[in-house]
Amino acid sequence: MFSPDDISYYIISLGCPKNEVDSERLNADMHSAGFVEAHEIDTADIIFINTCGFIEAAKKESIETILDALDYTSQQTKTFKKRLVVLGCLTQRYKQEIIQEIPEIDLVWGLYDSSLLQEIARLFNIALNAGTIAQKRKPLTINLPYAYIKIAEGCSNFCSYCAIPLIRGRFNAFPPSLIVADAREALNRGVKELIIVAQDTAVYQYDDKRIWDILAMISNLEGDFWIRLMYCHPDHIDDRLIETLATLPKVVHYIDIPFQHASKKVLQSMNRKGDADSYLQLVKKLRKAIPDIAIRSTFMVGFPDEDEHDFKLLMDFVNEAQLDRVGVFTYSPEEGTQAFAKGDTVKKATKKKRYNMLMKLQQEISQQRLKESIGTTVQVLVEEKVDDYNYIGRTQYDAPEIDGIFFLTAHNVRVNDIVTATITDTLEYDRIGEMI
Repeated sequence: MFSPDDISYYIISLGCPKNEVDSERLNADMHSAGFVEAHEIDTADIIFINTCGFIEAAKKESIETILDALDYTSQQTKTFKKRLVVLGCLTQRYKQEIIQEIPEIDLVWGLYDSSLLQEIARLFNIALNAGTIAQKRKPLTINLPYAYIKIAEGCSNFCSYCAIPLIRGRFNAFPPSLIVADAREALNRGVKELIIVAQDTAVYQYDDKRIWDILAMISNLEGDFWIRLMYCHPDHIDDRLIETLATLPKVVHYIDIPFQHASKKVLQSMNRKGDADSYLQLVKKLRKAIPDIAIRSTFMVGFPDEDEHDFKLLMDFVNEAQLDRVGVFTYSPEEGTQAFAKGDTVKKATKKKRYNMLMKLQQEISQQRLKESIGTTVQVLVEEKVDDYNYIGRTQYDAPEIDGIFFLTAHNVRVNDIVTATITDTLEYDRIGEMI
């Protein structure tokens, strides 16, 4: 039998922040069970790959990562045979296919749960001590100033293009006590930004508790920190949520709303209820209640039977809405979804053309909105020190990894400090400024 303290591990986490939370739980459980975290993949005895299976590009990335990892597990230099464990959304959905197509993988698992460690111990002859599972989280990157707080699993919106309900099931809200405990633990680690995530955060309900109750409970925790709300389905944003965003001081004036499209015909085919007019009214309502709010969204082009008129409606909507940040995806047919039966009717070249047109339009809008912010005062979370007078951070209007950064001139500040600065200039997607 092998002992956990003689075995190292390395985790590769792919996909969205919700997946990253699962990887952090795996990391905490492995650490609590006595395994040794490796800092490089080539020194690890057990390599974990937490896969993404949301769209075709994510599937390809997951498969490529698996094949690359097999090069490391083939290099055997110790008594303990190097192992590859693959888990996550891709394996939850295509477990048998992956086992058959890539038999070199030592263990194919579905979505993460702590029983994975028991299976690892059984298969790999490891003497795992009972009662060692942490049921907490350990970040894959140390000293990050932010943490994702996942408040639910799965989704019940059943958008016709989306495989998430097939992979992760219906929406299942986590108990408020667990969510608040997760947030408190992150703050105790020194985190300065809590990012609330789920497939749809706006629809959260556990008994009589709604999303605004969760935001209030987290806001009542001690400390100087930000709360950021992501992934709010537009059909579920109501006046109470808008009021909460406007009045809770620790909640930053930022919201992520995946509109996906503006054509009523396309949205109905997506199994969504909105249209350009209702979405524009929502944008106006948010800006009336919170004048400085930053609104981020995502859109899909090339959905089955999207014609030139539909795309023009989308372009017109984006031009009129003047959103701060936008991500664009091309439609990817997913087996088992309602839209899959429609076929991939829009040509690849047309998808690419529409993608480029929409991105170019939004780039111009984003640059103009950034320029309009010159001279204003913002809060900046300092994330990196360049030298004694130059730092890199983010404003309250920018989510990590997907939005812009802030080039800060300052002195005697520390990483993870939140400081006040004036915007003096802007770049393509970023801001430049000086601490006040």
